[in-house]
Amino acid sequence: MRRLALVLAVALALPAAAQDALPPPPPPPSDDVPLPPPPTGTTRLPASSDMPAGRTMPPYVPGRTERPASFGLTPVPIVRRAGTIGDGPVAFAGDAGAPLHPDEAYSHWRMSLASGVLGRFGGHQISDRRENPSTLIYLGGQADGLWTEGYGQSVRLRAKLMTGGEDEIFIPSDGEVEAAYMIGRPEFRFVIGRVEVARYPGLALQVLGQLATLPSVEGSIPLAGDRMRLYYYVSPVEMAYAYYYGDAHIRKVDPAPSETDGPAAATAGRLRYTTLLPPAVLFSLEGDVLKMWKKNDLMLSGEGSLGYSVLDGSVMFNVAVRWTSYTRRDRSAVDATANASDLKLMAVATLAF
Repeated sequence: MRRLALVLAVALALPAAAQDALPPPPPPPSDDVPLPPPPTGTTRLPASSDMPAGRTMPPYVPGRTERPASFGLTPVPIVRRAGTIGDGPVAFAGDAGAPLHPDEAYSHWRMSLASGVLGRFGGHQISDRRENPSTLIYLGGQADGLWTEGYGQSVRLRAKLMTGGEDEIFIPSDGEVEAAYMIGRPEFRFVIGRVEVARYPGLALQVLGQLATLPSVEGSIPLAGDRMRLYYYVSPVEMAYAYYYGDAHIRKVDPAPSETDGPAAATAGRLRYTTLLPPAVLFSLEGDVLKMWKKNDLMLSGEGSLGYSVLDGSVMFNVAVRWTSYTRRDRSAVDATANASDLKLMAVATLAF
């Protein structure tokens, strides 16, 4: 019996001894332990631990194919809050003084296209055979680029075209194009270079060109929690050139010096105030001025527009009224002047993307 009890005790002790000989289990995974590298051709998504102190991950937007990162040098995305203007357009595409605000978390560019009709009243008599056409087609396009890294850079490309102002309804007649490069913050930028060329037969202008650089400045300032916005452009000195349309052109044989003798120094300014009328109505007022030094040329314009924004600000329907006046040199005498002004009523639809 004693030998049997000893054999049973040894048999029961063997599993316990074997268990003691096994190595201890591995520790649970920790955030401090680096993970193996991802497979070739894949990109690691940003994690919360990668964010600097005081920063949060941008919200996920349905419809996006990836979740953007907003840490390091990448700017924080624009938060689209209800009751604010955000990155939507404030006027129809191609209109002056209405820059777009790209959301850099998704793209450095923001673009818009517009189409509509307008009625024009008054202005310089284009043809002696008939009255000026009163119905025109409007086409507009705009692209704004923004890079906030470093000192900040911005590019604007803008064009608006009107057809039917001279003859057939589908033949281009009026319009303007603008290209500009700026540096600085959106609220205050130095204009490194800006060129704008316009043609308005109804104002007796075959060509009106403007070329500006420093000390020109511009900016777009959000007010009242981005429920209002103020845009300004000031060019204390720039170069301007005018070529008058048709019989308004001053020839070399006329008593007055020709307007094409050369460019002139000029001062220009542009101001736009926009306010949001909840939930989605935008009311905007805009004004322009251009005055050539030691010349009689003076351009004044004012605009009021009412827009209704839908589809998260990507579509806008506008009705607008614009008055423009241009005082020019007259060929009858050295100091003689002539004036032409017109009024435009516009209905335009804009698509922003």
